[in-house]
Amino acid sequence: MRLAFLSIGQHIHTERWIQWFAARGHDCHLLTVQPGPVDGVTVHDITREGPSKPLRYWRSLGEVKRLLGALQPDLLNTHFLTGYGYWGHYSGVHPNVLTVWGDDIYVTPFENPLKKWLARQALGSCDALTGDSVDILQVACRDLGADPASSFRVLWGVDFEVFRPQSAQAYRQDLGFADDEIVYFSPRSYTQPYYNIDTVIEAAARVHDREPRARFLFSGYEGDPAPFMAMINGAGIGDVSRIVGRIPHDEFALALSASDVFISVPSVDATAVSLLEAMSCGRPIIVSSLASSMEWVEDGSSGLVVPPRDVDSLTGAMLAYAGDAGMRSRHGENALALAHDKVGFDANMAYVDQVFRRLVSGDGDWPDSVSLPSLLGERS
Repeated sequence: MRLAFLSIGQHIHTERWIQWFAARGHDCHLLTVQPGPVDGVTVHDITREGPSKPLRYWRSLGEVKRLLGALQPDLLNTHFLTGYGYWGHYSGVHPNVLTVWGDDIYVTPFENPLKKWLARQALGSCDALTGDSVDILQVACRDLGADPASSFRVLWGVDFEVFRPQSAQAYRQDLGFADDEIVYFSPRSYTQPYYNIDTVIEAAARVHDREPRARFLFSGYEGDPAPFMAMINGAGIGDVSRIVGRIPHDEFALALSASDVFISVPSVDATAVSLLEAMSCGRPIIVSSLASSMEWVEDGSSGLVVPPRDVDSLTGAMLAYAGDAGMRSRHGENALALAHDKVGFDANMAYVDQVFRRLVSGDGDWPDSVSLPSLLGERS
């Protein structure tokens, strides 16, 4: 098949997704305003200049239409509702599968009536919808007009050959952490306040006051870590913390295995890939009480669940893990078992392939096991 993708360029989610199809012999084209080389994929820069943002969007839409007209793809897969989803809708190309990511559903459409109208237009016109949690699909359907019957949960997925329980003693030592210390790892982006890194820092300071073995690793795949380093130093935990930028994908698996507890406590999120990767490394997990996280973490079994921006609760969860190595081990084992049952990358991409083939040629069945109605039926 000739497949066209409208998506965020130079992003690991986009690259892994498209390269899965390219590796299977499909002719893959990425149209993006963040161009960069992707092995096996033809990348097209749709950036256009203009004196205002609306005019730049309009001119980029013209380039999208021109390119898609020349390519004549068998299918268009549009990623990220905001911007790219609008271009996909107004390109008029079908079949068009829309893949939503997170705040493009949870936040942006509710900022003003125009953005909500645009979201409803794009979601209403796509031929199928994929998202990485039941919750994000429910919001898209209930609040923004997507069709539940053609909505499918597809996780970004985990490569189990990379993300697995493994010894990472040398990596841990390189970070300056001793074997008998307890390392908490927070790997969320530095760009968005709703990731609540400030909450983690405040809780970390309280934990270290009561547990001198506590150590803290912060990484962010986007944004500037400097303001958070200042916050860490101001909290008095600079000497027991390491704060870095983006960790390469294969090295990230070592960072997870080198840590004792994984922390992700945003106020808004879809299913975080880092959460699934932590599960696949057998790490005990602390997450905020979002529906998308609680699809994967059962409080007291595979992790601990706390309210967003609740420093007291987060501190309590961190101290509970510090004081009970057996609980850390049990929760990590339970998380690992669930990961291997549900979150494999190839298995989830096979669902996407099934959707694509059904829309292009009518061959085969829809992936009903991950359709929204089926998943909601499992819960009832």
